[in-house]
Amino acid sequence: MSETRVDPTVTGLFLVGFITLFFGLLGIDLFQDAANNGLVDVAGNFIGVIGIIMVVLAYMAGKSGNAFATALFAFVAVALFGVRYGIGETVAFPVVFYAIAFFFVIFAIVAFLVGAPKLVVILLFLVALLYFFVGLWFGYEESSYAAAFGVFGILSFLVATYSAVGLGTQKLPVF
Repeated sequence: MSETRVDPTVTGLFLVGFITLFFGLLGIDLFQDAANNGLVDVAGNFIGVIGIIMVVLAYMAGKSGNAFATALFAFVAVALFGVRYGIGETVAFPVVFYAIAFFFVIFAIVAFLVGAPKLVVILLFLVALLYFFVGLWFGYEESSYAAAFGVFGILSFLVATYSAVGLGTQKLPVF
């Protein structure tokens, strides 16, 4: 009996699209009273759950032989756990977000070098910019930084979701 290997890349891209949409909407101030109505706590817990799912996807990617997806999904999980505990009751340290952004740039470079689709490379740079501006926002609390991470969140959502649909259906070109 042959063993079926499942590559979780499409699922991971959908989850990245979902979570970056959340950041995008948060950044463009859709949740104006989020702190007052408890939405931030609920969102923080949900981000933690998605982080756990990303750990499972990293394991599945490893079982399917996709070393890059294994490392990337594991790092996405770490980044989500960092965000989860950064937006909770404690004050986030901007340097954590800068470090996350730096490593997403490293992943983008590696993705380019291993021949990943260019949309994945673009997505990783967009996510790096999202985290960089989240760090600036936490550090300086200026609305222009929130708007910037909102825009990069929306762009990341669009690229991740398009890539997931394209790879999953094989009906859209993923270049």
